[in-house]
Amino acid sequence: MSLYGAIKRANQPGPPEHSTLFRASAAGSVVVAIAACWAQGELPGLLAVGSIVLVVVGNLFSYWRRNHPLPFLKVALAAVVVGSFVWFFSTISSTATAGDLSSVERPLAILFTLIQAAHAFDVPSRRDLGFSLAGSATLMAVAAAQAVDTTFGLYVIVWAVFGLLGLLAMWSSMAGGARLRTRTVVLSAVAVVVVGTAIVAVVPPPHAASNLVFPSALAGDVPVSQPAGLVGGGTKGDEPLHAASVTGATRVGGFLGFAGPLDTAIRGALGDEVVFRVRADQPTFWVAETFDRWDGESWAASPPGDGTPTWRELVSGPPFDIPVSTGEVSQGPADYQTFYVAQAGPNLVFHADDATQVWFPSRRLFVGADGTIRSGTSMGPGSIYTVLSNVDAASPSELLHAGLPNPLPGGELSTVDQARYLQLPHPYPAAAALARRITARAPTTYAKIVALENWIGAHTRYTTDIPPLSPSQDTVNEFLFGNRRGYCEQISTALAVMLRTLGVPAREATGYVPGPYNPITDLYEVQAKDAHAWVQVWFPGYGWQSFDPTALVPDANPTPGAAIAHDVAGALHRVPVVPVSAVLGALALGLVLVVWRRRAPATWAAALTAELVRAARRAGLQVAPGETLLDVAARLDGRREAGGGPSPPISAGELARAAERAAYLGVEPDPAPRRDLRRTARRLRRDARSLRETGGVPPRGPVSPRGAPEPPQTTPRQPAGAGRP
Repeated sequence: MSLYGAIKRANQPGPPEHSTLFRASAAGSVVVAIAACWAQGELPGLLAVGSIVLVVVGNLFSYWRRNHPLPFLKVALAAVVVGSFVWFFSTISSTATAGDLSSVERPLAILFTLIQAAHAFDVPSRRDLGFSLAGSATLMAVAAAQAVDTTFGLYVIVWAVFGLLGLLAMWSSMAGGARLRTRTVVLSAVAVVVVGTAIVAVVPPPHAASNLVFPSALAGDVPVSQPAGLVGGGTKGDEPLHAASVTGATRVGGFLGFAGPLDTAIRGALGDEVVFRVRADQPTFWVAETFDRWDGESWAASPPGDGTPTWRELVSGPPFDIPVSTGEVSQGPADYQTFYVAQAGPNLVFHADDATQVWFPSRRLFVGADGTIRSGTSMGPGSIYTVLSNVDAASPSELLHAGLPNPLPGGELSTVDQARYLQLPHPYPAAAALARRITARAPTTYAKIVALENWIGAHTRYTTDIPPLSPSQDTVNEFLFGNRRGYCEQISTALAVMLRTLGVPAREATGYVPGPYNPITDLYEVQAKDAHAWVQVWFPGYGWQSFDPTALVPDANPTPGAAIAHDVAGALHRVPVVPVSAVLGALALGLVLVVWRRRAPATWAAALTAELVRAARRAGLQVAPGETLLDVAARLDGRREAGGGPSPPISAGELARAAERAAYLGVEPDPAPRRDLRRTARRLRRDARSLRETGGVPPRGPVSPRGAPEPPQTTPRQPAGAGRP
């Protein structure tokens, strides 16, 4: 065969596809996939709408011309596809960055969309519609690469419905137009859900690759009027950040620790709204600020005492290289975090300790001596930035022996810095005595911290409902020796102050705990209520290490399966057992009644027949197909007579004749005799097992009284209108 012949044969259209369900499902899956890419910002709006219209019109045209496709149409569509590829390669050659997947995804989505729109005009056969289904999956994968919200799951559900219906319609077409049964559709849907859940359950948690260029973007950015100034998320970019709810009128703040000084006497309102989402190699504290100066009620950050500037401006990025902060040791494993901002907030660049590089789409960043980072612009919803950190989370064994006998090099604190992190506004004789008593048997710094955390957990109560402090009261004294009630600020402050009374350098840190993990998007959804305060303690050779007596941070990213199991277990734990059990019990009882009524014989004759057949089988007799009820009863009576048992008042033969008269002649006994006959049949069924070992008449086929073959009849025909027994 020549090359031309091979090409012609490969492009020969298949038999026309007449299934409208198959065609509508394939077109619907493509439309949903295009809409999903549009919703994730992968397609321009005009292109998405135009492509959706072309897909619908093209499928209608293809259905109209399915029996007689236009010969020249393939050439025209091939030219469109070739032109689309030329545009794609020229675009990525001029705009794509090596290792930057985001620079390729948008052109790729446009390319696949153009191909699907052109292909819709030439889908006369089953093979062509199958290509449309497969192509829609590719578009959904491109959209999923940028999905950071579970609302994308709605597109997935609708697309999956179209895809499943398309596959079922294709199978029906391949089977010659066989009708789809509801049971088949339901079982197929259940199979898809089960297989999908199983795949998600075994998928390991993903990790970022260091050879990629990480995403960054700004939305609603306004330059900060004061370099390194802390501002809110207002429209002007120069609103001072202060304590408030993110849902309040000002829409800034939401946590006192993000407003400069940390006032432990009051607390801002925190809600369930998502502040930002984080994709990270491992969960940890997302640091915002640290504080070293304590005045009895509030924490503040003081300038370094060695004459270095408080903030250092970085202009070499992105990515920006972050210098090692005072007293820190940057030697842990690499951890990448990408933050997707969902609420307008402060110009703080959250990160895991210790940040070494930041991908931020701005000309400048500001880094403090403590390692905290601020941007030169405000950040609105839709902003994205990525941070690389070396998380130096030492093990308990390492911290237990830190500094004994020879400390590891690095992370030294000068005399001035040690004084900063041991500063107290006044002596705390009671708190110091309590700390010494609690740590009397704790020889090392780590052992002291653990002892203090255990005491706080056993003797204080976490609550946000705290009484206000008077101007003369000290937060720590009131918490430890007064009401012993407080939230993360009071608890962490008490731990930091007690450590300082023992000569251990400590500071207050604020930020967010990881928040709930979404196994579908692989993102931590950090809510406003996840704002938190904790303690950082300095260890020789290990730098600043985080300790938190109130919140738990998991050790590693959960697998999607573990996250789903955790969510299901939590949901089941919150289910009220008694009312739910009552409802399930009522449903089960109703189901049993429905099944019983469906299986119950419809007439008195049918019920009597069923009792005789069960009795024969229990007696060890085989009931052959087509055997009459009279023959079965005769063999059952023969088995009873061979056993020498007492004769019942009514024989099986008499019961069979009564059942056949009622079934064929419509003659039934009166109610009282009917009940007696049913009672006798039940007794015969219960006693039939004792006849199994007595021998008797061997099984035989159906025999009519005259020797003629009987028609196949296992259950006697029942007359119309016969009532239930």
